[in-house]
Amino acid sequence: MYYLLFGSLYPLSLLPMPLLYLLSDFLRLILYKMLRYRVGVVEENLRLAFPEKSVEERQHVMDKYYLHLCDSIVETIKLISISRAELNRRVKCNWDMFESMTLQNRNGQGYMSHQFNWEWGTVVCNWNAPRRFHGLYLRISNPAMDRLMYYIRSRSGTGLTEIDDMQQQMSTIQSQETLWGFIADQNPAVVRRASWHTFLNRKTAFFKAPELLARRYNNLVYFGEIIRLRRGYYEIKLKLAFENPKDTKDGEITEAYVRHLEESIKRQPENWVWSHRRWKHVFSEQRPE
Repeated sequence: MYYLLFGSLYPLSLLPMPLLYLLSDFLRLILYKMLRYRVGVVEENLRLAFPEKSVEERQHVMDKYYLHLCDSIVETIKLISISRAELNRRVKCNWDMFESMTLQNRNGQGYMSHQFNWEWGTVVCNWNAPRRFHGLYLRISNPAMDRLMYYIRSRSGTGLTEIDDMQQQMSTIQSQETLWGFIADQNPAVVRRASWHTFLNRKTAFFKAPELLARRYNNLVYFGEIIRLRRGYYEIKLKLAFENPKDTKDGEITEAYVRHLEESIKRQPENWVWSHRRWKHVFSEQRPE
């Protein structure tokens, strides 16, 4: 199945971007207008996240969101064959922020989120960072799709470790010259190990692992924001958030990331994944903050 999937998508990836965006427009018609894919989830998430917005304003965000969602699908297909030069032309970033790792001879870790197009960001980062970019991933239930996404995400040399294997491999990876990459707004699978923070008006569970890693090894901590400039062009804005994580209090780094993420989403709300059931875990007072 993998070779059939790869063989069917590779020719599509060779198409110029204007043709792929025509495909995206058609896909949006199918998913959004005809199948109404998770429209109820998106409406509910936007209503609770932005109670101050009118119904019309939230509808406008939703319309643009489905455009960006479908664009991200064809852009991910494009990653199968896109060249390094082409991706660097389409994704700009203040890569010089990473020079602190080289100057201080220290590892770092970047906190990113599900802002479009994070798949492009994963690939382009390893082509431009001074240390090997190493990310964590959740295995996809479909084996063929899982293998395809592994190929796409690792084709620039990015290291990938399944989340469940992090504890066993952490010290080995950390002993190398590494820039850890976390899509840190994912739902934690094990709620009892989550860190709870108020995010977009709701108590929300976040992974503790990135902060624990930063404090244990005193990695430089960077926060990133992906900004959609126009169709097919993005800017990643990096900032050095914590230079000495070992001196922080428990939960301080995660709380700072949550505030950074929330502000980023408010600046460009249509560029974050609203169709995900992000709040399926409900906070209980018995759980520690």
